Amino acid sequence: MTRTVTTTISEMGARLLDDAYLAWFSAESECEQALRAWFHGTDGGRPGAYLAYRIALDREEAAARNLERVWRFAEPRDARFVSVTESVVQ
Repeated sequence: MTRTVTTTISEMGARLLDDAYLAWFSAESECEQALRAWFHGTDGGRPGAYLAYRIALDREEAAARNLERVWRFAEPRDARFVSVTESVVQ
């Protein structure tokens, strides 16, 4: 029973970490797109593009903080969890 609980907890941690990573990756990509739009924008559209970039940057920073928080929560406690986590992060 203990092995099943440990495996289940390890799998849950890996899933949470994977979800947090994907959320950060998506937010980072959107932030990069918004930065490019601001950089390449015309004079009339630049203020709005800058605002969109700042909003995307805030989302990316929040996603990064969440990823760090989940990583600390799911930080490896034994060798089985380390191997599961490493496969998710790579």
